[in-house]
Amino acid sequence: MKALVISDIHGAGSSLRALMTLAERSIRPDALICCGDGLADVLPYRQMFRSFWTVQGNCDLSVPPGIPAERTERAEGLWVYITHGHALRVKGGLLSLCFRAREVEAAVACFGHTHRPLAEWEGGILLLNPGALCDDRYAILSVEKNGELRADLRSLA
Repeated sequence: MKALVISDIHGAGSSLRALMTLAERSIRPDALICCGDGLADVLPYRQMFRSFWTVQGNCDLSVPPGIPAERTERAEGLWVYITHGHALRVKGGLLSLCFRAREVEAAVACFGHTHRPLAEWEGGILLLNPGALCDDRYAILSVEKNGELRADLRSLA
C-alpha cells in the first residue's frame, strides 16, 4: 500500500491542487492520510483514493460528522495511528505520541501540528510528520506486504 500523507493545509489550495494532480499522474497512491488542519480543503478529493483517512486538527473548526480526533487503520496487516498531535502536545516532545502509538499497537504514527517534516524510528515505531502542505511539504508512506515500512519526505518546490 502506498499512502500520500499530508497535514496543515491551512487554505493552501494551489499547493493542494498541484499535489492532487501529481498524485493522479505519477504518485498513484492507494490512500490519502490527512493529519488535520485542512479538512474542508481536502474533502472534495476523497473519491480519488481507495482509502481516505482523515482526522480533525485544532484549526478544523467546521468538521463534518464522523471525522475523529484520532484513528487507527489497518494497512497490509500493520496498524497505522493517525492524529493531528495537538492533544498530545507534540510541539513539546514526542513521548506522548510514542506512548499512544504503542498503546494502540501501531507500527506507524502519522501526525502534524508542528509543521516540521520528520521520519524517524522510536522504540520500533515509525514516527511520520509530512510537514505542512502550506509550506509545500508532504510524504509518501509505503507499507509492503512483508511488513516493511518506508517513509519518503517530499516537497512540491
